[in-house]
Amino acid sequence: MFFALLSVLCFLNSVRRDGPLDRPVSSARPAVAPYQYLVSLVFFALALLSKTQVVFLPFVLLLCTWWQHKEYAGIGRVRPPGAPNERGGGVGDPSLPKAVVQVWPFFLLAIVLGLITMWFQNRGIGEEDIVIGSLPRRFINAAMAIWWYASHVVAPVRLMAIYPNWRFDSPRVLEWLPLIALVAVLVSLWHCRNRGTRSAFVAVACFIVALLPVLGLVRMAYVRSGTLVADHLQYFADVPLLALFCAGVAYAWNQRQHPAKIATATVITVLVGALGIYAFARAEVYRNEETLWPDNLSKNPDAWQAHIMMAQRRFKQERYSEAAYYARRAAELKPELPDIHNELGLAYCRLERFEEGIAEYRKALQLKEAKPSTARSAGVAKIRANLANALAITANHLSESTPTVPEEAMRRYDEAVRQYEESLALDPQQPAIHRNLGMLLAQLGRYDEAIPHLRATLQMVPNEPVARETLDAIEATRH
Repeated sequence: MFFALLSVLCFLNSVRRDGPLDRPVSSARPAVAPYQYLVSLVFFALALLSKTQVVFLPFVLLLCTWWQHKEYAGIGRVRPPGAPNERGGGVGDPSLPKAVVQVWPFFLLAIVLGLITMWFQNRGIGEEDIVIGSLPRRFINAAMAIWWYASHVVAPVRLMAIYPNWRFDSPRVLEWLPLIALVAVLVSLWHCRNRGTRSAFVAVACFIVALLPVLGLVRMAYVRSGTLVADHLQYFADVPLLALFCAGVAYAWNQRQHPAKIATATVITVLVGALGIYAFARAEVYRNEETLWPDNLSKNPDAWQAHIMMAQRRFKQERYSEAAYYARRAAELKPELPDIHNELGLAYCRLERFEEGIAEYRKALQLKEAKPSTARSAGVAKIRANLANALAITANHLSESTPTVPEEAMRRYDEAVRQYEESLALDPQQPAIHRNLGMLLAQLGRYDEAIPHLRATLQMVPNEPVARETLDAIEATRH
């Protein structure tokens, strides 16, 4: 935002005139400073490299140029015959075509960086099915999102990290009302632009334009969460509405009536105090994840991201029952994500509910391998290793009370070996998998197969005690 605002400031300075706008044309001299224009372009490039959401900035520059020069306010008005133009047409006088020419390098930068971002977003999405709805639904959702963001500028209450999912089915009749109301507001402000609402039109238009990249009109990775809104997506868009509010406060303060000044000061003091107290309380929620995600789930119990984050935290804290609860809920809400099933499988196995864990691993493996982009990934290798671990443990349980290895246990041992081998084929630089496979093969008496894996483990982790002990035991039996 810092670079974006500097870019706007430098651009407006580069096209601003010296002196008042009503100075005669003959005395008007352009205050165009080429270096400020170039600096503005550089700041815009830096803003794009920081966050490509600022691709909307060229449109904002055009709107600000139109707002800054009264000549544009007169476009469309019928002038009496022979009446002079409000602003003469000297060389330095701005015009809409000239403004477009001045802004085209900004558009070029925005298009290039925007396309690169879309390419990365689609590459990150891969084959994941992200639903954004039909074209009418996208426009309706976009209008509702704009009103949602505007309401949170006015009353930022019930904030959360992850908001509830939006609808992407065919729109109902009443759902068109926000879009109709939005168009009506814009048309009304435009119609009255020369009667005191020009600044309001610019503020509202800039607010909408700043939100366009994040309204779900195109397929982007952030929509995979199922919601179109997030607090951090509206920071740029808030600026014009806040500027309009500040202008209104300044206008009220400049009134000559003393009561008006007292009322203005009172309202602003109460407002700033209330927002400050709320911000202080809200900051406590963001102290750490232990406070953030429970707060989110208290307001949005169906936030699967919050459930999986809590599952991971509880797993690290060795609170496996709670980890299983959160992971199971996440799997119910988002059953198509394999990593959630893998997380649930880990929690079940820590609780020694191995059969349920194995079922979750198989589900995760099936989902991963269903897509060519993830079928040969390191994630598949990890899931296969987890499945092999669970199979080996259950086989040990089946074998420990019998003099011979039961057929079911042998079947599980064989599958565990196969899963380990397939995991290493995908990701051979995993010492833990080499170690586990080597130990299992040694347990089964297949020493010649076990030795290479144990040696590979010690090559990657020279001080690995279990691999060293097992390898030494095998070599001792051969002397």
